[in-house]
Amino acid sequence: MAKMKMIIDCDTGVDDALAISYILSNPDIDFLGVTTTFGNVAVDVSVRNSLLITENYKKDIRVFRGAQHGWNTDEFIRCHDEDNVHGKNGIGDVDLGEPKGKVQEQSAVDFILESAEKYGKDLHLVFVGPLVNFAECIKKNEELMCNVGDITIMGGALTVQGNRNIYGEANIAEDPVSAKYVFDSKVHFNIVPLDATLKTLFKVSDIRHWKDMNEAGKNIYEIARFYYVHELQDENIGGAMHDPLAAFASYDPSIITNWFACNLTVEDTGRMIGTFEQLNLKEKRHRVALDVDTKRFTETYISLMDELIRNS
Repeated sequence: MAKMKMIIDCDTGVDDALAISYILSNPDIDFLGVTTTFGNVAVDVSVRNSLLITENYKKDIRVFRGAQHGWNTDEFIRCHDEDNVHGKNGIGDVDLGEPKGKVQEQSAVDFILESAEKYGKDLHLVFVGPLVNFAECIKKNEELMCNVGDITIMGGALTVQGNRNIYGEANIAEDPVSAKYVFDSKVHFNIVPLDATLKTLFKVSDIRHWKDMNEAGKNIYEIARFYYVHELQDENIGGAMHDPLAAFASYDPSIITNWFACNLTVEDTGRMIGTFEQLNLKEKRHRVALDVDTKRFTETYISLMDELIRNS
């Protein structure tokens, strides 16, 4: 059986790093590359962190540079909360040295579109940062993006409060203009919002054994620990596996126990919401994850990571 072909688009902070780690750990995924954007960190830091994380496990994965800022602004200004949640360097202030690899010359958008043309229905795209690269792909070739096998985003909040403001989740609220363009397009995609990801809290105790396995394990443990301690201010509560759940759900949608089919748009606040015009449309472009098999997700993720670390 052919491996699933996957690209992840990241603003590489801690949970992005844990999502990259998941894809690397899954032997049934052909990891084509990481495309980068701004969000948790500036895009150049996202490139650097993506290289460092893949190299932590002695893997050589291509990394592509994407959007520097949103459609709603001429520059990227990092949210002050990111230092506390992801650390100043985006990976929990852990020093992994300098990356050995280099960013690819091809742009993130061109790489995604080239892969979409080459692999079509066999390609899985996972977007776990602001949606500018996704929007640019649609702007260049909407028909091609409609032909991708699976597109999953991590973003939004449908039945819970946001984490950027009362309505908006960070990835969507960072640039609601490009997000609205994506949501209003003809492209079908799955949405893994805070409604599901906040049910995947990992505690420091869940991963403490990684630090004693080897250098790769120690590094990813320290990176994750910073996040688990700081996101919700208590390591016994832990941190939500936002981006890893989106990657996992792209590979195995059955991990989501409640998919809600609907049509959504995005407001200026970053709120993800339906409209009267969309309500009675027969074709539903979006599926929203509302519940998750937390136990299976947690056990599978940690088991795969144990094997990845052990072999690094």
